Amino acid sequence: MNTTTNEILYTDGRDIVVTPTTFQVKGTHYRLLGITKHGLSVMRAVRLPGVIIMILGIILAGAGFSNLFPAQQIAVNGELVTANKLFLWIGIGLLAFGVFLIVIVKDRYAVRIATAEGEKNAVVSKKREYIAQIINALNRAFMLVDEKNSHLTKTTFL
Repeated sequence: MNTTTNEILYTDGRDIVVTPTTFQVKGTHYRLLGITKHGLSVMRAVRLPGVIIMILGIILAGAGFSNLFPAQQIAVNGELVTANKLFLWIGIGLLAFGVFLIVIVKDRYAVRIATAEGEKNAVVSKKREYIAQIINALNRAFMLVDEKNSHLTKTTFL
């Protein structure tokens, strides 16, 4: 297979370009020979804040529903409301907000590379398919580099 250094194996049309010799991310250029390892990294979403808010909401709503607070009335926007009803509604609101936070937080995916400077996430996205396309292009590029190097290291004896 004959390849030139200008051949583009993958581009997203904006920031990412993979050629048989380089991996370009925005303004950073990595030589393929300088990349010792690459792969997909999954960055798990942190859902703990949403879970804590949701549990707090369940506790407050449960306390209000169980009438754990005195029957004292509180003025809210000019209306008298019991403390139990107020805590019930606050708890339901916190519960809904906690569920909302848990649902909207998504895992992120990265193209993780190792170079002489260390490991880093070169490209990060919420779309796994996008990252998979970049990794597939890098795999093809490394195959071309290996193929080219194998041709250079072959010697013939007469």
